[in-house]
Amino acid sequence: MLRGALLLIALMGISFSMPKLVSPEWLKDRLGDKNLVILEFSDTQSYLVEGHIPGAVLTEKEDWRIMDEKTGALVKKPLEEYEKLFRRWGINNDSMVVLYYKGNKMNEILGAVYAYWLFHLVGHERVALLDGGWLAWEKKGYPVSYDEPDVKEGNFKVRYNPKKEINWKYLLENIGKKPIIDGRPVGHYFGISKFPAAKKYGHVPCSVPLPWEWWVHKDEESGKLYIQIPDYIEEFLTNQGIKKEDEVLLFCFGGTGAAFVYMVMDFAGYKNMRVYDASKREWEYLNLPLNRFVWETFKDCKPPKP
Repeated sequence: MLRGALLLIALMGISFSMPKLVSPEWLKDRLGDKNLVILEFSDTQSYLVEGHIPGAVLTEKEDWRIMDEKTGALVKKPLEEYEKLFRRWGINNDSMVVLYYKGNKMNEILGAVYAYWLFHLVGHERVALLDGGWLAWEKKGYPVSYDEPDVKEGNFKVRYNPKKEINWKYLLENIGKKPIIDGRPVGHYFGISKFPAAKKYGHVPCSVPLPWEWWVHKDEESGKLYIQIPDYIEEFLTNQGIKKEDEVLLFCFGGTGAAFVYMVMDFAGYKNMRVYDASKREWEYLNLPLNRFVWETFKDCKPPKP
């Protein structure tokens, strides 16, 4: 009897396992699974005219964020709003969720990676990204649907994990104490350029650049954007003196770049990353310290004097 019970538990564990980065083959083999929810990041025209993966529900980056009127930063919505959204999309707490982007716009990619982090924030880590996005699915010649799926409302309940995010105060207090990764372009980090909406140049003292833009490419034939997951993350972080068990604070201009770094580090087996959602939008509004014209490393950083 005991052996049978242990076998059942083992089989349940196998059925509930899910990779963080799923292949088109993995997803195709599970189409129709009642426990699977697929979210496409695109727009209505692309979803209906180009088609979508059978069963996929449409969402856009704008569904996931609101603007903080004081700082101008786009940040996460109140958590109860995600509970409503997820239920509307048919998500339960035991659902397997696969995210994919169409690749027509950068915001589709940024929406998908932000959602990946957000799922972890609300306590749902049975979420994966489709490797290569829509482009990879299409190149395989796999099924395409032009119909909106009939979705049964889910019963998702938020289980907030505060260890997945930080605020400005936590970041300020830990400059020089904990590693900080900046996901913006290197020119923005160095302080010779900035996003048009930025008010100031530079980076948080002691932070290290790791630009997410390096991981987005364009397919020459179709013009579609796709993510190529880097294989050098562990070596890069090891060279910075950062271990897999270390808490790492993630920064960018407005949250999505930090979420991108979070996802890539999660794929590489790191478990202690925390995203600063408002990031530089709020940081510069509060007139907090920024360094310029200097490359820094975590090992050799000299935090600013109080």
